[in-house]
Amino acid sequence: MENRKFEIEVDDFEHRFIIQALSEKRNELIAEGKSTADINELLLKVIDAKQKKKKR
Repeated sequence: MENRKFEIEVDDFEHRFIIQALSEKRNELIAEGKSTADINELLLKVIDAKQKKKKR
C-alpha cells in the first residue's frame, strides 16, 4: 500500500475539537483495555502540526 499524505486546513476551534475527539476515543479504548498505539500516534501528529502563517 502506498503512503499518501493529506493536508487539511482547519481553524483553531476545529483543531481543538479534533484533539478532544481523539482524546475521548483514546480514553474509551483504555477503558475497554484495547491498544491505543494508533490513536496516540495520530493524536501527537495533530498536536504537533505546524501552523501555516497567512500572508498579508
